[in-house]
Amino acid sequence: MIWRLFALALVRLDFEKRWYLVTDRSLRVREGVVNVREMTITFANIQNISISQGPIQRLIGIADLRVDTAGGGPSRGDKKEGGESLHTVRFRGVDNANEIRELITERLRGLKDSGLGDRDEMLASRQGAISSTEPAVISALRELAAEAAALRRTVERAA
Repeated sequence: MIWRLFALALVRLDFEKRWYLVTDRSLRVREGVVNVREMTITFANIQNISISQGPIQRLIGIADLRVDTAGGGPSRGDKKEGGESLHTVRFRGVDNANEIRELITERLRGLKDSGLGDRDEMLASRQGAISSTEPAVISALRELAAEAAALRRTVERAA
C-alpha cells in the first residue's frame, strides 16, 4: 500500500516537473524527478518527427511525439541507462501532437529558406513569419495548459 502511494506520488511529481519549450531556433525538454534529463536541440539537427499512440492514449486523446536528431548511429556511448538514444527527444502524453509537429515542421521550413544571406536580411525576412505564428503558438500553449490542468485534476481525484 505504501509503495503504491509512493509510486503515485512519483508519477504526479514527474508530471508536474516536466516541461517542453519550442522556440524559434530550438526545442527544450526537461523531464524526470529521480533522473533529471534536460535537452536542447536545434532545428538544424532534426532528422525525423514521429507520433505514436497506444490504445490507452487513444482512448484519452493523447499521444507521444518523438523527435530524432542527427548524431550518428547508436553506439554504447549514445544511450542512457533506460536504453533510449541521447539523440531522441519525446513530448510525452500531449493532446496536440499534430500541432506541435506542424509547428516544428514550419520552423524547419523557415530554417531551410534562410539561405546563406546576411544575418540582418534573414532576421528581417523571418520576422513576418514569426509574428504570424504567434497566435497559433499561444493557442497551442493554452490548450496544452488546459490539458495539463485536466490531467492534474484526474490524478488528484484518483489519489
